[in-house]
Formats: sequence, C-alpha cells, structure tokens
Amino acid sequence: MDFYQIMTLIAVCAFVVLVIYAVLTLLQIKRTAESVEYLSILAAENVEKTQSTFELLHNVSSALDSTFYKAMKLGMDLFSKYRNSKK
Repeated sequence: MDFYQIMTLIAVCAFVVLVIYAVLTLLQIKRTAESVEYLSILAAENVEKTQSTFELLHNVSSALDSTFYKAMKLGMDLFSKYRNSKK
C-alpha cells in the first residue's frame, strides 16, 4: 500500500467514526426531546390540578384582606370618635 491508499483508509475510518457519533448524538437528542415533551405534559396536568387550589387561596386571602381593612377602619373610626369626645 502506498501513502495515498493509507491516507484514504484513515480518512474513510475517520468519516465512519464521525457518522457513528453523529447517529448516536441524534438518537440521544431524540430521547431528550421525548423526555422534555413528557415532562411538559406532566407539568401542564399538575398546573391544571392545582389551579382550583390557587383560586381558593386567592379568594380566602382577598376576604381576609378585606375583613382586616374593614376592622382597621372601624377601629380608627372608634378611636377618633373617642378622641373627639374627650376634647
């Protein structure tokens, strides 16, 4: 075998190795994409399941805020009437 045949053989071997690694990489990318798709579907389902809980928490928190501020206003009104009656 002369020099050019050896270089051609090395180039062909390198190309075969490159193709093998490219195929393995593409298969890994495909598996990763499938996993990400599954994860996103699962996350969407979990968000839908917890949506009612978050709405309930929001409603309760709004009611508590509203009640707290009403109680504060009543307390301030009573305090100002008491203070004005002392003068």
